[in-house]
Amino acid sequence: MHLFDLMEKILGADNGEAAIEIPEENFNLLMLKIIRDKARRENKTVRFTAAGPRGKRLVGSLENRIEPAAEREEGERAAKPIKPRGRFRKILVPLALVLGILIVLGAAAFGALYYLPKAEVVLTLSPIPLIKEIPVAVDAEVEEVDAATGTVPGTSQVVEESGTKSTPATGTAIVGEKAKGTITLDTTGEQTCSQGAKIKENASGSVFLADAAFTIPAFDTYDAAVTAEKIGTSHNLAAGKSFTVLSGCSAAVVGTNAAAFTGGSSEEVTVTSSSDQSKLLTDLQKELVEKAKETIKSRSGTDEVVVDAAIKIEVVEKTYSHAIGEQAESVSLDLKVKLTTVTYKGADIQELISQTLSSLIPSGYTLFPGETQIDPLDPVLKGSKLTFQAEVSAQVIPEIDKEKIKNDLAGRNAGSAQDYLISLGEVAAFELVLWPNLPESLQRVPRNTNRITVVLKTEE
Repeated sequence: MHLFDLMEKILGADNGEAAIEIPEENFNLLMLKIIRDKARRENKTVRFTAAGPRGKRLVGSLENRIEPAAEREEGERAAKPIKPRGRFRKILVPLALVLGILIVLGAAAFGALYYLPKAEVVLTLSPIPLIKEIPVAVDAEVEEVDAATGTVPGTSQVVEESGTKSTPATGTAIVGEKAKGTITLDTTGEQTCSQGAKIKENASGSVFLADAAFTIPAFDTYDAAVTAEKIGTSHNLAAGKSFTVLSGCSAAVVGTNAAAFTGGSSEEVTVTSSSDQSKLLTDLQKELVEKAKETIKSRSGTDEVVVDAAIKIEVVEKTYSHAIGEQAESVSLDLKVKLTTVTYKGADIQELISQTLSSLIPSGYTLFPGETQIDPLDPVLKGSKLTFQAEVSAQVIPEIDKEKIKNDLAGRNAGSAQDYLISLGEVAAFELVLWPNLPESLQRVPRNTNRITVVLKTEE
């Protein structure tokens, strides 16, 4: 029975007295007090009876005004759902959460301040130019750099490359057919004419050749078949022209044509020229040489140096699609070449240069490797050995301890860092770039030296 049901029972008591049976479950001392106080306010008498041992204890506690600890706690939970400890927990949990967030944010901020900021320091140095020629021998039979003899290790290279290339034909030629006809020749005496006898048309000067040998009887005529000496429509002569034999007959002979000459034609066509073939050979050979150099570097490493002027090129196969003068819109070339040379490592030549020039470098200075240029002059390749004069153009700069500069700058503010960089006497100019770009009062060089980069460059 619920508490409210029991209170209604008190209100409904007709004789001013109500008997209330205390259930064993879902009932506590506080509920008893509430029922008792309600009865008193209504001027009613309430009599409690217990349904079991637990109810008896509750009634005894009420009558003796003693509240067992377990029942008191149970009553407090029913009367006050939110206990003081619950309120404390309600305050403590958010406080702990906020504190945890602050700790995480603090750790993140520390990590961000340590790992995220970056600094780049660009130091401009005043170089001393150094130009010198050094004899160099690249020998495939040695294994170490020898500054005393100017020798560096080399590698003999033999590479074959094949390729095909096409180009439009640029030559022109006139082609066509020769005019043909018949000339009636006469003479006062017997004449004998050979094949190919030349007969000229008197007005135009066109020359025709006899198709076959023939004989003209005395005081008779002969119809000789002829073909123009050259192609073209200009030899398609009309009928009634006069002709004279130039050569090939035993005596002077004249004649005329009763019918017009026909069949002569001409047109300009594109043909393969010698320059077409020459250009194809030059261009394709250059491409194959570059391809061979890439092959050498791919199997030897990107640091492998190939001296172009020291490459021996041998054409193994060469086939053109069209001969010179042959009619064609384009011409192609199939080419196979063999390249022979001796290469060397860039690092080896740099080491040789450093050892050779070390005696020329003032104390406290060093070679600036990024600005050293080496030009091989007059290379000569003989067997497994390559020799040349190395023209070295180098720059000598003050020795800079990058790690010391990083350690000295770490953690400084922008102003202090600039003052430090100004104090470096061997530096002509500097640039300090800090990231992120905060207000100057908040800018600092990272404490983590791995986040500091020092770059050296020389004055233009």
